[in-house]
Amino acid sequence: MKYKAETFDYLQYLYHTTGFNDHQVHCVIKFETKVNSLIMKKAAGILINTVPILARVYKQNEVCPYWEDSDTLKEYFYVVESYKDFEAFTFSKTNEELGPQIKFCLLRAESDSLSIVVNHMVTDGAGIKHCVYLLSEIYSRLLIESDYKPEYVIDGDRGFKDVISGLSLIDKIKILIFNKKDNNQSIQYKFPMSINENISPFILTHEVSTERYTQIRNFCNLNMVTVNDVMLTAYFRVLSKIIKIDGELFGVPIMIDMRRHLKDKSLNTLTNLSSTAIINACVYQDESFLQTLEKISNEMKNKKNNYLGLNTFLKLDTLFGFCKGKLPYKILKNLLKNPNICMTNIGIIDSEKLVFLGSPISNAYICGSIKYRPHFQMAISSFNNKMTLSVNLYGSQEDRDAISEFFALIDDELLNFT
Repeated sequence: MKYKAETFDYLQYLYHTTGFNDHQVHCVIKFETKVNSLIMKKAAGILINTVPILARVYKQNEVCPYWEDSDTLKEYFYVVESYKDFEAFTFSKTNEELGPQIKFCLLRAESDSLSIVVNHMVTDGAGIKHCVYLLSEIYSRLLIESDYKPEYVIDGDRGFKDVISGLSLIDKIKILIFNKKDNNQSIQYKFPMSINENISPFILTHEVSTERYTQIRNFCNLNMVTVNDVMLTAYFRVLSKIIKIDGELFGVPIMIDMRRHLKDKSLNTLTNLSSTAIINACVYQDESFLQTLEKISNEMKNKKNNYLGLNTFLKLDTLFGFCKGKLPYKILKNLLKNPNICMTNIGIIDSEKLVFLGSPISNAYICGSIKYRPHFQMAISSFNNKMTLSVNLYGSQEDRDAISEFFALIDDELLNFT
């Protein structure tokens, strides 16, 4: 059976074509002990059956791309005993044309780890959270009831009409006119990267300690700012030093989970509902962290009060509403601008929902696609009072070293601030 591909499915597909990223989402879960590998594999298989889009295959068609049910399920669960093999899996890609759209790798060690890679075409950061919560629930139930299977299927409408359905015509006009630049732009500034051709995919992570994270949250609660405001401030300040921008206005696109605009939050589907908003600020080298934070916080509040992230959705809805056949896809491909620098805050991975019975988790993080040079993104996620920063790149050893220095500068900003 065939299923129409949604606009954001095709948009993510284009990101590889245009040299932005490899359109995968990654999750790594580190356990304090071992897990039952046979039960974990069984849980992964049940998850795929419970969320049918994960088992489907993508058919690229410029007139009308679509998903199709697959007769055979390719290999999706791997067990390795070396960290090198585990890393290689974590940096790998799913194949949208062969499926499945999710795969798993279990590292058997003194303390096990689980790596999950999902095709970004089928879902976003919020969606992969949903998947790992469901996986842990199925795993835990199977340990008690060996023939357990969920009595539901997650296979609803994957479009974004519900996000914009509550907007009036006046609202739509305001958004298209006054927020017309509030989407990805190819901003001139770039994170300095090597030209070394000896490159490979990697994900570098950096943990912010529980103590530091707690200090940040306490400050935010007292001063009516968000953790995202603080991290975005640190990002701006470090970028301004590395790129040597002093007092010049520059913008950083950030990812927005558009589920915030849904009236009905109980979304029974796995899909992409992420958009972008550009945060603009002037950072001076001699100003304090708090001075920069005030600018960033005010800019974020202004965006939140003015249809945050809706501009992209309305543009795409208008494009595919007025243009038919292969024309909208052609226009989208030609007009798509990939940001050189961006940030995504995937938010909190709920430690009360991510529970594998009998196997406590020491840490878990989620990060987005691996970028192609010169594109650069910092991702943030938190689990059980720990924050993990990550940067993903197809780059060289020199790029790895530069990113390690970048994390050290972020640490300095957070240390001086707290």
